[in-house]
Amino acid sequence: MALRRKAAALAVVGAFAVAAPAASAQEVPFTNWKVSGTLGIKKLNQSVTIPSGATFNGSWNVSTGALSGSVSIPTIKARLKVLGLPVDATLELVEARPVSGSIAIGTDGNVTVKATSASTIYIRRLSSPYLPLNLVSSRTCRTSQPVELPLSATVPFAQLGQGISFSGTTTLPSLTGCGLTTPLLNLLMSGPGNPFQIQLAPPTNAS
Repeated sequence: MALRRKAAALAVVGAFAVAAPAASAQEVPFTNWKVSGTLGIKKLNQSVTIPSGATFNGSWNVSTGALSGSVSIPTIKARLKVLGLPVDATLELVEARPVSGSIAIGTDGNVTVKATSASTIYIRRLSSPYLPLNLVSSRTCRTSQPVELPLSATVPFAQLGQGISFSGTTTLPSLTGCGLTTPLLNLLMSGPGNPFQIQLAPPTNAS
């Protein structure tokens, strides 16, 4: 059984190293892995799409199983609807702390990834010609606490070289610093049960 798990570990190292030929036997880096997916707003029954160019850079210590890294997401621009009326939103997700978690190889050869990503959501712009949502200060309007995404998935180790998908729900904390629109935004957005879908994949130029 130990030999089987060791063989699986070596295979996983090979799968993850496609984007980093210099990876060591103990520390496997993730270099510019692509992040994509959607973040939902339950109260609006809508979601925003993570734009192209979002990346994850980090490493996996094969010996300890520890996973760590950092996510970078470009500015998100989305058209939402509130009460059937269009609202244009410009959002920024600023990482509040590094991604941390683990990658474990089971006795069956499957790999379980568990991690947490935490970002503060800033609303840089929110406007509508029909609703009183025009923000005065775009520098301070943000979630009062980081939004945490609990990432958990189990896949066959051979699949890791092709990427992995996560899904779940998260809580959108109350908003602060949004001026007179703060109560309305909290009514429209804040609360639990917001769905997310996240995909992590190697860069297309990996070889």
